[in-house]
Amino acid sequence: MHLKAAFATALTASVLLLSACDKEPPMAEPSASISGEASEGAMVQEVPSADASGAASAGLAAGLDMAALKERRDPERLLRFYTNAIRIGDWGDAARAWSLDAQMTPEKLEKEFGGNAGPKVAVGKGDTSGAAGSLYYEAPMVVDFADGRPSRRGTIVLRRVNDVPGASEEQLNWRIERTSTLPQ
Repeated sequence: MHLKAAFATALTASVLLLSACDKEPPMAEPSASISGEASEGAMVQEVPSADASGAASAGLAAGLDMAALKERRDPERLLRFYTNAIRIGDWGDAARAWSLDAQMTPEKLEKEFGGNAGPKVAVGKGDTSGAAGSLYYEAPMVVDFADGRPSRRGTIVLRRVNDVPGASEEQLNWRIERTSTLPQ
């Protein structure tokens, strides 16, 4: 009997260790929340300008999670993809995270985030809600610029169609629908 219990315990521990290997890395360290206090679950991405180069940026570019563009379950996965693309100045891939209706272009993103000193982008934990056959994910967002531009605070909203018959692949995947950030 003791041998079976020991085997079951060892098997359970092995499965837990193996499952931990498949976990995604955290989006970033906890940061100051919009209210200025430490916020658990907030993610911070330091975003260098498009001119930034180096092994770290090249490694991140090679490691962009392109499968996030087909994500249907976890909106935060798309947000990680987006902030990492912004971080390395990959404006084209960052624009792909937006819905077609938003008409986001690489040029618009470069104008917003590019420059000599990249911003820090923090996206907090959001909430999911449903309405009229769609799912929405809304999260607080803070953009702090290191080059003297005013910080921006607001929200980022993702949307996907809620498995409605006849929906296209694009509609079924999470996409950024809009941001509403205001200078502070």
